[in-house]
Amino acid sequence: MSTNARRSLRHRLADDLRALVLSGELAPGAQLPSEPELARRMRVSRSSLRSAIALLEEEGLLRPVHGSGTYVNDRPLLRDDLSRNLSGTEMIAATGRTPGARLTEARLEPAPPDVAAAFGLPDGTPLSALRRVRTADDQPVIDTTDWCRPEVLDPVAMADPVDGSVYRALAERGLAIHHGVATMRPAVADARIAERLEVPEGSLLLTLFQTDSTADGVVALVSLEIYRADAFLISVYRRGPGDDASA
Repeated sequence: MSTNARRSLRHRLADDLRALVLSGELAPGAQLPSEPELARRMRVSRSSLRSAIALLEEEGLLRPVHGSGTYVNDRPLLRDDLSRNLSGTEMIAATGRTPGARLTEARLEPAPPDVAAAFGLPDGTPLSALRRVRTADDQPVIDTTDWCRPEVLDPVAMADPVDGSVYRALAERGLAIHHGVATMRPAVADARIAERLEVPEGSLLLTLFQTDSTADGVVALVSLEIYRADAFLISVYRRGPGDDASA
């Protein structure tokens, strides 16, 4: 069997298993049937089944328990594909979960040095800042801070963005986001973030500092997003050497 055919079978099996979960036939917390039984039921080899299960474990839909078996996750991980610059609202909604926000606070405040530098402004320049905790099915998953020039979005407009998305509010003002440049760093939860994200102090987090620009290079928004590491699976599309004409 060719490599492409094996990949196709693996993905088809993963789709079939995913459908069993989404239909409720395999409920959250349920244990999958044994590997031999499931392979017989799906009329495939155990090796093909293992490959499909591995895909769903990578997605966070299934979790292996050593010495016990494979289980459906109670709360599947949210998949964030960093090759797509979606708002938090769009990203959460795309997973089939209900997006929301809490602890929303907007005010005019001096720009921190890294934020001011991203806008090309002097340190301390007043900017509109919006802080909120993004939720998925009412579970806190991201602590976000967005900064914008007050002449574009003042704190009142930041506090009540269109459909909950600052991107949409900017687009309505003629500043549609064309691309973002993000820097990722690991972090641990201090007391304030632990309380906001409802995790133990010292929990592993992932931070994303992002500068969003229009097609003509105008910086419209700077954001700091702090992700719960136990709620997300981050994926990145990477071009291989085969795509490089000089390779």
